[in-house]
Amino acid sequence: MTKLFLTMTLALCTMVASAQFSVMTTITSVEEENETTYNATDKLGLGYQVSEKLLVGLTRNGEDNYDLLGRYTLMNGVWGTAVYNYVEDYVGDSKLMDNLSLGLGYSFKVWNELYVDPNYTMPAKADADGEREGSFNLSVSYKF
Repeated sequence: MTKLFLTMTLALCTMVASAQFSVMTTITSVEEENETTYNATDKLGLGYQVSEKLLVGLTRNGEDNYDLLGRYTLMNGVWGTAVYNYVEDYVGDSKLMDNLSLGLGYSFKVWNELYVDPNYTMPAKADADGEREGSFNLSVSYKF
């Protein structure tokens, strides 16, 4: 039994040692009394590089809300993303598509492992008026 436990521990340590983690944030604007300020701490996140092309993570969306993040590298720094806004209580007939946003972005390498990631995201499902208003975001990420 101890050999099995030791083998499992070594396998887990090897996977974690070769893994690559990313810390990311999205810069947001906050308007207060005719002033616009920018905040980099509202949408902090942590990602885990599962494979060469796939990153999964968790980002903060406000005070106590968290989003699940999936990012897949398509080619030469271009990536697609899916963000699921986890809502604890489903209201009525809430479906997966109601809380899912899809996007496309590009990673510019600034210095060593520091990246600037401009991206565009939009809801996967149209609102009651039949429109899907997306947003342009500027993110910063650092890979360990």
